[in-house]
Amino acid sequence: MAKNDEFIIAYEGLAEGEHSFSFPISNSFFETFEPTEIQNCNLTAFLTLHKRSSHLEINFLIKGDVELICDRCLENFTHPLVIEQTIYIKFGDEYKEEDINLFIYPKSKTEIDTARIINELIVVSLPMRKVHPDDEQGNPTCKEEMLDYIEQLQVDGSEIDPRWNELKKLKNGTS
Repeated sequence: MAKNDEFIIAYEGLAEGEHSFSFPISNSFFETFEPTEIQNCNLTAFLTLHKRSSHLEINFLIKGDVELICDRCLENFTHPLVIEQTIYIKFGDEYKEEDINLFIYPKSKTEIDTARIINELIVVSLPMRKVHPDDEQGNPTCKEEMLDYIEQLQVDGSEIDPRWNELKKLKNGTS
């Protein structure tokens, strides 16, 4: 497995102040991490590192498109992503994740591997339900043959198990 060395920022030699970085993200980026639902991607991560004497502040902006598999029709579709996140790195005796946006790094550490953070930001931003976007009229843009097939498989309302009706009553608070 290849390592994403180009995402490592050596902050020890940087002067205090603002520093900008940009990283193109291709399919090979995800090979070093657990498998994701992403089929293809065309992303760029823009980082602005604010170095202070007591801490680092890193603003992430990740923009582009990812290709996902539609949960409804199983065809690939393009999903746009725009992610903005700020993390803070303070210095201490040992590494700790205090918060999702606050990390404590040992004073002896001189660089940060932003690849893991970028990967987490991308994976967490993916929608839970991955489906083709609807058109202007609100109609699904999935493959027509698959939509017809799904419609054929839908159960007639008269055949619903009566237990579901009781559960719906509980859900709606109308028992």
